[in-house]
Amino acid sequence: MTTPSSSPTVDHAPRDHADGRWTPRLVLILIALAWPTQLLAAGGILGANAIAGVAQAFHTTHVVWFGLTLTLVSTLLTPFVIKLGDLYGKRRVMLAMTALGALGELLAALAGSFWLVLAGRAIAGFYGPFGALSFAAVRDVFPSRLVKQASGIMGSSVGLVAIVSPFLAGWLIDTWGYRGVLWFLVVATAVAFALIALLVPETPRHALGSRLDWPGGLVLGGGLTAVVYALGQGQSWGWADVRTLGWLGAGAAALTAFLFVERSSAHPILDLRVLSRRPVALALTAGGLGQTVAFTLPGLAILLALYPAIPGVSDGLGWTAHHNAVVSVSWNLVMFGTGMLVSRHLRRFDARRVWCAGLAVMAVGYTLVGFFHGDELQLIVTSCIANVGAGVVVSVAPVLVIGVVSRDEQGLGSGMLNMLISLFGAVVTAGAYAVLGAHSTTVDGTAFYLDAGYSGIFWLGAAVTVVALGLSVFIPRLRDPEENPADG
Repeated sequence: MTTPSSSPTVDHAPRDHADGRWTPRLVLILIALAWPTQLLAAGGILGANAIAGVAQAFHTTHVVWFGLTLTLVSTLLTPFVIKLGDLYGKRRVMLAMTALGALGELLAALAGSFWLVLAGRAIAGFYGPFGALSFAAVRDVFPSRLVKQASGIMGSSVGLVAIVSPFLAGWLIDTWGYRGVLWFLVVATAVAFALIALLVPETPRHALGSRLDWPGGLVLGGGLTAVVYALGQGQSWGWADVRTLGWLGAGAAALTAFLFVERSSAHPILDLRVLSRRPVALALTAGGLGQTVAFTLPGLAILLALYPAIPGVSDGLGWTAHHNAVVSVSWNLVMFGTGMLVSRHLRRFDARRVWCAGLAVMAVGYTLVGFFHGDELQLIVTSCIANVGAGVVVSVAPVLVIGVVSRDEQGLGSGMLNMLISLFGAVVTAGAYAVLGAHSTTVDGTAFYLDAGYSGIFWLGAAVTVVALGLSVFIPRLRDPEENPADG
């Protein structure tokens, strides 16, 4: 329960109920939370497009660290961000995160050496766990009747980001090079800071009287970081390489040790009693798997689009980045439109059934993509089917968490969902590259992928989605925020 405070303007967000209707104030708050949340997705797309420019500018063969550094720092810090949000209020922590994010990207934009770029990206990684707080803040700030709808809109807006970001990346890089991307991220993150500072009220403190569990946080964050690092490097090192096995072993040992560290902690960084509840475990695991496919597969599909078409050597489509951006508008619009439609009407339906229907459609869609992806028409039709399901998945996943945890536990639930998406994303990406590698040819040291490999990664996504669907069948009835507003 939230402890009463003598300073309600600091410890309790003023809740504008207005009979559960949207007001201009609530719309502005949603924009203020959605902008920095979806900036993470935009930053990933922009950063991926900037990698080639960074490698050429600094003549480095270690350019993989441009993205990996941010991911590893974000993974390490996520447990602390969850707890700090409960201890000091999510708004304060979000302001600190966006300030550090802008500072880090500024350092990277100004850097004259590759190592300073990496230092900037490491600082920017403090902004990475933002989603762990923003979805939890929706539940603290919005009237109970609007929590589902607001969460769904936040999630589904990633489709709009996917439409705009490839065109934005092309314009920035063609005009100003990779530094154009970094300067855009500086400005966009500074805007995020201003939106939060001006529009978002402080949220309740859900852990007053508690303390930060540094040992638990370091063991958990370090363990997850080691596993993600090993999975990210496994393809280049080799899965049987001593380095890969060493990092995986160290991560597994740390995560095992975390279970014992938390049992002896008076103020655990993650309440394992919450995570051990069957509905919570099922919702988080299924939600993490479903969202991982929705977020990861489109990025992997870019390989099919951009790799050349060389008979007997490479079965890519040979598109330019601009052509891929134009074609992908179709399925990204479907994803965005579906998500918004579902979000608007979610209160009228059982979220579990909507979620399961979305997973089923996404599984069918990616199965079809695996069979039919040889030209624009085939890819548009099959990807649109997959993205009808993906639109449902990204909009309903936050509602799954809302339905299995109380308001006091919302930060923990959202944070764990974020951590699982990072972990599952690394696993799925590693598996996809293993499938591609098994169906590849190497010419002058460069690997080119064959059609069987591309089909395999789409079928892998469909298989993971089916696993998520199988788990989702056992999720019990979700609690509606309107049933008990005092507890969420």
